[in-house]
Amino acid sequence: MLIRSLFRSVAAVGAALLTLVAAPATMAAGPAVRDPDALTRFVEQRAASTDFAKLELFGEQARNRADREGLNRLYHVTWTLLNQGDFEKAALWNNRLDAAARRLGDLRYQKIAHLNVLTIRYDTGDTSAAVEMRRMSDTDPDWFVGAHAVRLAALALMDEDEIGEGLRLLTEFEARIPADAPYAATARAGIWEVAGVGLMKLNDLGGAAAAFHRFEVEFSNPAYPRPDFDSIYNLTRMAVQLGDHAQARRLYEAHHRLSVRAGLESLLAYDANLCVMTAEGRQDWPGVLNCLKPYAADLGAADFLATHLLPARAIALARTGRVAEAQRDLSEIRRRVAAGEFREEGPSEIPHVEAELMFATGRAREAFDLLQDYRLAQDVYDTRRFSAGIAQVTGDMQEKLDERRLQLQTAGSNARLQKVVIDSQRWLVAVVALFLLTALGALVWLAWQAGRLREARARAETANRAKSEFLANMSHEIRTPLNGVVAMADALGRDALPPRQREMIEIIRSSGETLERLLSDILDSAKIESGQLSLESAPFALRQTISDIGALWRARAEDKGLLLHVDIDPALPGFVQGDIVRVRQVIGNLVSNAVKFTGAGEVRLAVTVEPDDRVLITVSDTGVGFDEAQMSRLFTRFQQADGSITRQFGGTGLGLAISRDLVERMGGEMGCASRPGEGARFWVRLPLPPVEIVPDIPDATSAEASTSEPQGELRILLADDHPANRKVVEVLLSVAEVELVSVEDGQQAVDAYRKERFDLVLMDMQMPVLDGLSATRAIRALEQDLGLPRTPLLMLTANAMAEHVAAGAEAGADGHLSKPVTSDRLFAAIETALSGRVDPTEPGSDTQAA
Repeated sequence: MLIRSLFRSVAAVGAALLTLVAAPATMAAGPAVRDPDALTRFVEQRAASTDFAKLELFGEQARNRADREGLNRLYHVTWTLLNQGDFEKAALWNNRLDAAARRLGDLRYQKIAHLNVLTIRYDTGDTSAAVEMRRMSDTDPDWFVGAHAVRLAALALMDEDEIGEGLRLLTEFEARIPADAPYAATARAGIWEVAGVGLMKLNDLGGAAAAFHRFEVEFSNPAYPRPDFDSIYNLTRMAVQLGDHAQARRLYEAHHRLSVRAGLESLLAYDANLCVMTAEGRQDWPGVLNCLKPYAADLGAADFLATHLLPARAIALARTGRVAEAQRDLSEIRRRVAAGEFREEGPSEIPHVEAELMFATGRAREAFDLLQDYRLAQDVYDTRRFSAGIAQVTGDMQEKLDERRLQLQTAGSNARLQKVVIDSQRWLVAVVALFLLTALGALVWLAWQAGRLREARARAETANRAKSEFLANMSHEIRTPLNGVVAMADALGRDALPPRQREMIEIIRSSGETLERLLSDILDSAKIESGQLSLESAPFALRQTISDIGALWRARAEDKGLLLHVDIDPALPGFVQGDIVRVRQVIGNLVSNAVKFTGAGEVRLAVTVEPDDRVLITVSDTGVGFDEAQMSRLFTRFQQADGSITRQFGGTGLGLAISRDLVERMGGEMGCASRPGEGARFWVRLPLPPVEIVPDIPDATSAEASTSEPQGELRILLADDHPANRKVVEVLLSVAEVELVSVEDGQQAVDAYRKERFDLVLMDMQMPVLDGLSATRAIRALEQDLGLPRTPLLMLTANAMAEHVAAGAEAGADGHLSKPVTSDRLFAAIETALSGRVDPTEPGSDTQAA
C-alpha cells in the first residue's frame, strides 16, 4: 500500500509538471474549474435537459444536410454513443457518417469514420488497432483528423501505463490546431477529454476536473445535445481511488440519477459497476451485493464488465458468508481465464478471491499465505508502474532543466552584448559632446542618443529583474515536484523491501539527489553571471569546518576503498572572518571531485597558514589526472577535462567553474596541477583573517533542558496548499509520536493556531488566500495579543534562495528548511527548533538561522 500511495504522489507531481510546464500557452489559457462537485452539477443539469432520443433525432436531421456541418453533427452523435459502450448503435451511426462523407466527397470525415471503426475494434479487444491509430496521428496532413487520431493513440498509450508519453502527444498536437479554424473547438474538446482521463489515471483529481471542465464547458458546442455524463463516472472512480468516500458518494448519486433517467442498458451496467466501486471503497460488502441485485449470476447485460464485477461479487459473497455462491463465481472466473475471455489489468484477482474463501471457511493460515503472495505480486506490479512514472517525471524534469540552462546561457550572452552596445553608446555620446557648440543639429542628435541610452538601461534593468524572478520561480517549481521524489523515496527506503525493489528505490533516490545538485549548480552559475550572488562575512570555526568536511567525505571514500587524510596546520586560528557557506562549498566541491575521479589510492586535504592572514587549502589525489590541453578547459562552464569523463563519472561540469568564481569574489585565487595517470592537485588561497571569539558556555541546567527529549506526543501544524507535499510530510512523520494537523492555506493555519495549541508549526511560503509569510506574521501577532508563549515555526518551502531565507526570518520564522526534504533532515530541523537552537553552519544542513 505504501508503494501505491507513493506512486500517486509522484504521479500527481508528474501531471503537474507535464500540464503546467510542457503545455503550450493555448492549453493553459482560460479559467479551469478544479472543483469536481461544481463540474458535476453543470454536467448533470446539461444532461437532464435532453436525452439520447433527442440526440438521435439531432442525427436524423443532420443526415438531411449536404454540408460539412451535417457531417460534424453525425460525428458528434457517433462518438457520444461510442463513449456509452453502445457499440451496435455507434457502428450504425458511423456507417451513416461514412456514407454521407462519401456522398459529399469529404475525405476528412471518411478518415474520421475509419478511426471510429478502429476505436470500436480496440474497445472490443483488438489491441492491434492502436498501431494504425498512432500512424495516422503522426502522418496525416489534416489537423482535424490528426487531432482525433492522437487522442485515440494517447488513450492506447495510457492503457499501457505510458501516461507521460500520452500526455506529451496531446500537448504537442494541441499547438498544431489553428486558433480560429472551423471546428477547432471540437478538436480541442477531444484533446482535453483524453487529457482528463490521463490525469485521472495519475490520481490528480483537481487536474482531471480542470481538463474535463475544458472538455465539457469551454470547448463544448451548446447547440449540440449532450445527454452523456462520462466525466461524472471518471471523477467518481478517482474519488474512490483517493479514498474520498464522501465525495465519491455525492458524485455517484448524480451519476445514478442520470443513468436511471437515460434508461440505456449499457449506462445502467456502468452505473452498477460504479456503485460496486464506491461500496468496495467503503468496504461495504452487503452494499456491493445490493448494487448487483438487478443482475443474475451470469451478470446479463453487465457481462462486458465482468473483469471487475465477478471478483468483486465473489469477495463480497465470501465476506458475507455465502461461500457456495462465492465458489461459483470463482469457478466462472477460472473458466473465462482459461478461455482467454478475462483480460485483467495487473496481477490476477484469482488468488485474492481464493484467499477470501479460505478466510470464510476457517483456513486462516493458508489464506494469509496466499494473500501475502497476492499482495507481493500487486506490489511488484505497482513498483514497476512507479518506476516507469518516475522515469517519465525525472526525464521531463531533466529536459526542462536543459532547456532552462540554454535559456540562461542565451540570456547571459544577450546581457553581455547589451553591455557592449551601451558602453559603445557612452563613448559615442562623449565624442558628440565635443561638437555641441558647432551646431544646433548636433545638440538635437545628442539628446536623441541620450534618450535611447535611458531606454536601453531601463530594458537592461527590467531584464535583470525578470531574470531574478525567473530564477526564483524555477527554483520553486522544480523543487516542489522533486520533494515528492526524494522524500517519498527516502521514506520507502526505510521499509523492509525485497532486494530488487530496494535497488529500484536507491536508483530513484540517487537520481533525485543528482537533479537537486544540478539545479543548485545552474542557479549558482546564473546568479554569479548576473552579479546577484552576495557574500556574507562573519566569524566561523575554520578548523572545525575542515574537520567536518573530512568526516563527511571519509565514509564515501572508504566505500570506494580509498584513504582520506586531513592535515591541519597547528598554527591555524580557531576562528576566522569569512563566508562559511561559500568556503565549505568550494572545499566540498574539490574533495567531492577528488573522491569521484580516484579509483584507488588516497585523497589528501591539507590546510596551512600563510603570511598576510591568508590560508592555503590543498586537495590532492591519486586519480586519473589530466594533461595541459584538458586543463585549459577545466574551469569552463558545462565542460570537463575529457568528454569520456562525463560518461564514466557523471557530473554537470559546473562545480569547478562555480568554485573559481566564488574564490575570486572572496579575494582569493585558485589553481591546479596534474599529469595523466598521476593524480591531480588543486589549491585555493583565501584571505581569512583570524578573529577572537569567546564561546558562550551554557550552565548545566540549561544544557540539560536543551537536550532533553519532549515528553509525550508532539502536536505539529502543517500549512501547505499542495496535497502531495502534505502527504510527504505525513509519511515522513508517521514513524514518530506526532499528531499532525494539516491545512491548505495560511488563513486556515492562523485560524487553527487561534483555536488550538501546537508544539511546532511547519509553514509553506506560496499558498492561496494568505501566503506563508503573512500567516507567520499573523501568528506572531496572535502570540503577543493573547500572551501566548512563542511556538517554534519552520518555513518548509521550495523557495530556497537567500532572499527567501531572509524574508522568512524577517516575518518571524525560527528556521528555513528547503525542499526536497528527507526524514533525517526534517527530524534534525524539528529537534533543533524545539531545543531553541538553529545552527546554519551545521554540515549538510539546509536549515538557515532565522
